[in-house]
Amino acid sequence: MASVFRTVRFFTKAGIIGGTVYFVYDQDLLGNGEQICEILKKGSTVLPVAVDQWTKYFGVELPDVPKLNVPIAEYWNTGVEATANFLSAAPTKCNEYTQKGWQYIKNMTDRAQ
Repeated sequence: MASVFRTVRFFTKAGIIGGTVYFVYDQDLLGNGEQICEILKKGSTVLPVAVDQWTKYFGVELPDVPKLNVPIAEYWNTGVEATANFLSAAPTKCNEYTQKGWQYIKNMTDRAQ
């Protein structure tokens, strides 16, 4: 029984991942930012209808999705931009912190003498 459950879980996850990869490729989500914003707007109107149809088809009742007051389309690449900014500033900050550390050590050794 447990192996059947694991198999069903595996194929469910594989189907979701495969569907997501197909959707990303089919909708050209790896394109520029304007295309992605348009697709997000389209998805935000189409997805609730599709989920409602599937829940009625399978007879499953899902809890209501919480409403967010955050415009996802505006924050789509925020994490990528923050990571790129961090990585671009890392060498300068590392150098700055190293210099401050050496200065601190020099000051401490001068006081000890």
